[in-house]
Amino acid sequence: MISQQFKYQSQIDKLLSLGYKLPPLIAPEDKDACSFASSLPDAQNHVPQYMSNPKRMLHDMSANKATTSLLALSCFESETKATKFYSALRKSNPRAVKSIGDSLAEGVITDDDGRITEPTANGHFDLYEYVQCDLNKTFKIICKL
Repeated sequence: MISQQFKYQSQIDKLLSLGYKLPPLIAPEDKDACSFASSLPDAQNHVPQYMSNPKRMLHDMSANKATTSLLALSCFESETKATKFYSALRKSNPRAVKSIGDSLAEGVITDDDGRITEPTANGHFDLYEYVQCDLNKTFKIICKL
């Protein structure tokens, strides 16, 4: 039986108790996806921003800028859309490589992995992972960015 609890449920619950809301979520239905990753051998890939930098959550909450999306994994529908976004991000923030990685990983997100937001026009969507989800087992780095 697959757990329906999100991986970062306690952090999500904290934000919900403060009045923040989850976006509408849908089943991924074996969706092809790309995500940024680090090519370093000991890198912790596929970790949401608030979890990789918990101080940011406290800062965002005190500035009233917190959002549940930073407890989800940022994904893209295609390699083309992901690389276009990455290129634009690097132009505006050259240090982005340190926080989001230097490579692109690709895989398939199943209904057992969690729930996703509806993709935007630029192909971006968020994955709210279930507890048992481990994209390190299913996503593989396909290119260096």
